This record gives sequence, structure tokens and C-alpha cells, in this order.
Amino acid sequence: MSSKIGKKEVIASSTPRWLVLTGILVVFLIVANIVLAFMQPSDRINGELWLINRVISGQTVEASVLNNPNMTVQRVRLLGLSAPLKEQAPWGDRARQRLSDLVKEQKVILEFDVKQKDNSDRLLAYIWKDKLLVNQYLVGEGLAIADPYPPNSKYDARISRAQSKARLQELGIWDTQNPLRLSPRDFRRQLSN
Repeated sequence: MSSKIGKKEVIASSTPRWLVLTGILVVFLIVANIVLAFMQPSDRINGELWLINRVISGQTVEASVLNNPNMTVQRVRLLGLSAPLKEQAPWGDRARQRLSDLVKEQKVILEFDVKQKDNSDRLLAYIWKDKLLVNQYLVGEGLAIADPYPPNSKYDARISRAQSKARLQELGIWDTQNPLRLSPRDFRRQLSN
């Protein structure tokens, strides 16, 4: 009989320990999830409100900052992509037209990264139209190629994923029936030679 009583005492004394350990584990998992949530990069847009005055190409616009009416119009090159030139018909015209449809004469947010100007004195920026990252959208529609511009890399992963999806779906320049034969960068090099 004493062995039965001993087993009951062991079970009774181990139950609270089991509950305590389970409780600690649950609390640990909750705290770990909260910490991980705060460590995730946020899509908080950190930029300035601009007006797009003109679309030059599928990767360049002219814009003026809204909070400073005396500021001159600036050329802005979209970061993270390379769009076909108009000579790369029909792709250059399609990219320019789609960008124009999205942002021409629209208020947008320009978000800058590490390096704010290129060698041609153009501003380098990501364009946000409402909650849409226009740079990513153009690549995702197969109208431009993902083209990193180090050290500016804030949205490189997003833009690269958009390109992978466009390639799989054979959208735009990735259409197997009528693909873009030469990347915009290689085409520009060829023109300069």
C-alpha cells in the first residue's frame, strides 16, 4: 500500500512543476514573438511629398517638392530598376507610358536611401503612390528589370521577388514569344560604343 501512496505523492508533486514549466514556455514564446515582430523591417515610408511634373522614361521623372514652392524641378531616377529605352521598342514606350499613367501630375512620396544623387546629378528615390511602391510594381509587371544600385538597397529583396514572379508568369519583357533581347544596361553600353 505504501507504494501506491508514494506514486500518488510523486504525481501530485510533479503536476505543479509541469504546469509551471508549461507556463514558462508559453510566456517565453509570447515574448519571443513580440521581440521578433519588433525586429522585422517595417514598411514605414520615410519620405517627402513631391509632385511628378513629367515622365521622361520608364525610370526617370521630373518632380518638385510640395513643401517648398521655390524649389526647382528635379530629375529623379527610380532606384532598384532599369527600364528599357524608347529605342528598345515596344518595351521602352510601354514602361514610360505605364509610369506616366501611375504618377504623372500626381502627388507621391519620394523615399531616399543612402546615396541621394547619381553621377548625372539626378535624385535617386523610391516612389510611393499611396501604398504602392512604384519601383517594385514596374518590375512586377515585367516593364523593367531589377537592377540594384548599391549602396541603396532598402527594397532590393522586394523588387527581386517581384521580378522572379514576373519571369515565372512570363509578363512583359519576360514573354517567351516576344522577350526583351538585351538588358537596358547592355543596350546603353552598346549605344555608347
